[in-house]
Amino acid sequence: MISGITFTPSGGSPVTLHALTGKRVVVRAEGLQGATPVREVKTLKGQQSGAYIRSKYFDARTVTIEGEIIGTSIEDSFDEFDTVAKALMASVSTPGTLKWTRDSAGQALQLDCQLASLSPLVLTDGANLVSYQVSLVAGDPRVYDQSETTGTGGVVTDPGAGNTVAFNNIGSIKTPPKIRVYGGITNPVVRLATGAGFTFSGVVAGGDYWEIDVQNRTVRLNGATSVLANLTAATTDWFELPTGSGNVTLTGSAISGSPRVDLIYRSAWA
Repeated sequence: MISGITFTPSGGSPVTLHALTGKRVVVRAEGLQGATPVREVKTLKGQQSGAYIRSKYFDARTVTIEGEIIGTSIEDSFDEFDTVAKALMASVSTPGTLKWTRDSAGQALQLDCQLASLSPLVLTDGANLVSYQVSLVAGDPRVYDQSETTGTGGVVTDPGAGNTVAFNNIGSIKTPPKIRVYGGITNPVVRLATGAGFTFSGVVAGGDYWEIDVQNRTVRLNGATSVLANLTAATTDWFELPTGSGNVTLTGSAISGSPRVDLIYRSAWA
């Protein structure tokens, strides 16, 4: 049972779509979880049946919500609907955040999404009932924990051996982190235990950090100025944190001060 659903437009306040008590309820919700359609890049095999599967990625997520509003009067129901519609319409161009709790004591989840459609109202004769249907689309198909986790790494004292930061993705799918490499360290390398990772040339000065945003494919000095030119593309994989627990390691060719690597992430679900 879903115990609560809210929608928060960018820069706005949360608006309740569903609660166990109150005037607004969701009677049906589709797409809140479960894998989205998989898109494939295929190359046909020459002179034989079948194809080579070159890549497989998840498509965008669509969420459809059917809601009902039961006010103290039909006028009250319209006022309640106007509050919901105002929040949803604000997300036509700028994503808002849909949040829900899977049960009364369950996992609190969220996704950023935009309005795709808001169907005309359905009125019930002789009742204070207003029904509506809204479709939302999320460019990122993952569903995330509402709580963000920050992992602080150990200080690197030997550039060759490096040091690590731990993570624990309790979800069901890989999650894209933000990775902060704090200086001072020369030619930093950030890797998972699998070997996938980032290789850089240059120096992260003491007191600064380079922030790697895996989702947006950016690398910025102190979260502002781009230093993507320092990334060595030929030996870099934009890795995501796998499910379960593990470590990310920072090494380099020389150090000064107290360099370390931190992780900022949310557990993710399909």
